Order: sequence, then C-alpha cells, then structure tokens
Amino acid sequence: MERGKLIADRYELTGRLGRGGMGEVWAARDRVLRREVALKLLDLDGIDHADLRQRFDREAVAAAQIVHPHVAALYDRGVHDDVLFLVMEKVEGQTLAARLQAASPFPLTRAVAVAVGVCAALEAAHRARVIHYDIKPHNVILADDGLVKVIDFGIAGFVQAAFTVARSSQLVPAGTPEFGAPEQFLTERGDERSDLYALGGMLFAMLAGRPPFTGHNSIAVVRRKLDEEAPSLDTVASGLPPEVTALVAELLRRDPDRRPQSAQLVQRRLQAIAASCAAADAPTVLVPPATRPMADVTRRAPQPPAPGSWDRVSTDETPFTPDALLPRRFTNDLGVAFARIAEDTRPSREAGPGDLAEDLARRGCAEVVVGVYAEQPGPHATPENPVCVSVQVFAFPDVATARDAHGHLGDGGGAWRLTIWGARDGGGLVPCPDEVRRSHRWRWTSREHRYLAAALAYRADLTTDSSVGPWLAAAASRAATSAGPRNHHGV
Repeated sequence: MERGKLIADRYELTGRLGRGGMGEVWAARDRVLRREVALKLLDLDGIDHADLRQRFDREAVAAAQIVHPHVAALYDRGVHDDVLFLVMEKVEGQTLAARLQAASPFPLTRAVAVAVGVCAALEAAHRARVIHYDIKPHNVILADDGLVKVIDFGIAGFVQAAFTVARSSQLVPAGTPEFGAPEQFLTERGDERSDLYALGGMLFAMLAGRPPFTGHNSIAVVRRKLDEEAPSLDTVASGLPPEVTALVAELLRRDPDRRPQSAQLVQRRLQAIAASCAAADAPTVLVPPATRPMADVTRRAPQPPAPGSWDRVSTDETPFTPDALLPRRFTNDLGVAFARIAEDTRPSREAGPGDLAEDLARRGCAEVVVGVYAEQPGPHATPENPVCVSVQVFAFPDVATARDAHGHLGDGGGAWRLTIWGARDGGGLVPCPDEVRRSHRWRWTSREHRYLAAALAYRADLTTDSSVGPWLAAAASRAATSAGPRNHHGV
C-alpha cells in the first residue's frame, strides 16, 4: 500500500503508522464522514478460506458492539483487493509499550490508573461477550487527553483462526508470549480469564520494569510459562502494598480456575487500591494563623489558564461546535471523573417536546450542541450502572435573550423536560428510553454570556436508593458549569 491510495472508494491512506506480521496500520481520511481514522490492513498471504471471511465478519461485528471510553471504537470493516481491512478510531497518544521503554517502572499510582482503565475496557468487552486474547502494552494507548484506550478488540481471535487454517510458521496464535495466558499456547483458546492473566502481566511489567517471564526467545518464554508459576512481584519490586502483590499473584496463576473469575471483581480491587493511593498521595494542608494583611503586599497577576483548559477565557464568538463548547473530561467536586463518549450538533426541535422546542426557536435558537458523559472507573464508580450526564448547550442572539431563556429553562423547570441523550451503540447519540425519566436524575443549568448550558445527570436505576443524589447533583452542576465559553464580560 502507498500514501494516497483509496480503500473501498472511501478511506484515503495518509501515512503508515506501523507494520506487523499480519499486515499494516495506516492513518487515513474518511472522505464520507470527513474524519481521521486508523485503518488496519490484514494480509492473509494467499490464504483464501470461506470460514475465515465469515470469522472476520463475526469478530468485527462483535467488537463494534463495545461502546466505552476506554475502548478504541471499531467503525467499519470490509475487503479491498483481497485484503481485509478494519476502520477504527484514531487515538492520538503513545502506546504503553513506548512509555515503558522510555521510563519504567511506573510509580504505583500511575500503574494502577492504567490498570483501572484497561480493566474497565475488559469489563465492557466481556459484557458484550468479546474476548481480546492479546492484551499487551502495544495494544494499550495512553491518549493525549489522559484516557487509557485498548485497541484491537476482535482481531487477535481472528488471527488465531487464520493460524489454525494455515498451519504456517509465519502466523502466530492469539496471545503474545510475554503476556498471553498459558492456556492460549496449548490446545485451548482461552476465555475471559486469559485477558485477566494478561492484565496481571502488564501490571507486573509496569511495577517491575519487565514482564513476569523472560527468556532468550519466545519458545523459552512459553516453556517457562507452562512449567512454572510466575515469580512474586515483591521479589523484583520492593515497597509495594501487599494488596497489590496479592492481586498480581492471583491474576498470574497458571490455572484459570484459581484466578479472579471476572473483570468486575478485579476492578473492585483495583479501585480500592486506587483509592488508597489517592489518600496516601493527598497533601497535608497546614492553615496558618490569621494575620493582619500587609498594606504593601505585592499582588500576583492572574495566571492564564493552561493550554487546553476548559476554564479558559472565551468570548461570545466561540464556535458553536462540540469541541469548542464541551470539555472532553471533567471532575466534579466529589472527585468523580467523567469523560465525553458522544457528541453532536442537533436541530433545536429535537431538544424537547414541541412546545419547548417552539419556545427555543422563538428565542432565536436553531441548533443545540449535545454531549454525553460517562462516569469513569474510580473509588465511587458502579461499573454495572454508571452515572451518565446529558449536556445541551444553546446559543441565543444576545445576553438578554439568553437570560430570559435561562429563567424559562432553569428556574422554570424546563430543563427537566429536555431530551435526555445517551450514546448509541456504534457511535452517535440517541434519545434515552422512557425508563430513564423514572430513574434517579438531577439537573443543573448555567448561563455564560449568550450561551446556556443544561445538564441532566442520571443513573438508570429504578430502585429507591437515594444515596446517589449528591453524586448526581455534583455531576450535573460541574457538567453545566464546564460547558460553554467562560463569560468574562460579567454579564
């Protein structure tokens, strides 16, 4: 393949990102949706088997069902000139492998944070009945926006099928020797617990600076893995909490039945460790005694916000686009992190029922920027039923109109009647089902110059658990006040 080549009359190759035993990865431009994507080209080297094509489709369709902030989305798949291709989300950042090569071992807090992100991705995938089979540092990207992203869901299983058909030494079974589970190198294909073994191997590598098993070649590594239990982490990395070394030891057990049996169980333990790390890292604040201020004290000039900060100074000329008005991430005042998982610009007639939409149109609002945020793994999270936030930003012709609309939507309670948006499987937005309106919800509105933001936090739980109330209120208020430009005119 070469730069500029058009795949399937749609994807223009713009630069090669990497090459592997099964093909190449390219950066590409989707000419239809006008976005940057990553294109993986799988070269089967003359292998033509009908079952493989069907397997390729099954794996791709299954992987596309995983919609999660920690999973690089799969957009499309197909065949071009007898080469199979997958179109994926292009994630800007570095692989975990590159970061480890540059600086390892990682501090405990950082290593656990990466593991929490990977485990969240595995939770989502396993719920969708998708197993990765090749969790390793090269398949984890530490994105520039701070998210941990797992790539290549659905690919390793297909590669293993190709290996089974081809019986060629040029192809390798699913799983990398340094991180794959022992059963993957025998007659068994592996299951969810194989992914958890690989997660344990990565956590070991992040904290020890090397994988649990090493050898002069891949065969030697696999042989050791089949014959020996993994070394204890505390023999190569000192000073780690016992709950960390115990979890890694359990994840790396040779017998799958002796490992933790689900990603959900592992995530709970990782989150508890993360909470302990956060508490240990929290600075002690010393409050000095009250003193009379000095008259000639030199006042520090206001510092400009950091590049990319969503507390930046903006005017009413801020572009009316999701990226200009919606933060990628925010943390509420309870320390819970949220990440944007879907966004779009929609006609204002879709923002609520007919009379509410007419009120918006009458005030000169034709479009609304919409975003959906999902709670990120952490000490407060409930992975099976996370808090989500639906945010809408409205632009009005002037401040007076925005102030009037704020009274109508905010004080008047109209925000409760706005459409509650969710992330659609496969990408995009979709109105949430009616059940969400009967779930736990909390709304908040905020106005900045001629922009009005309305946020509604919800957890799709129909029980009477009221303890989530403060959690929802904090999420809604932070989402609303983080969206839109900052009003520095004081109006």
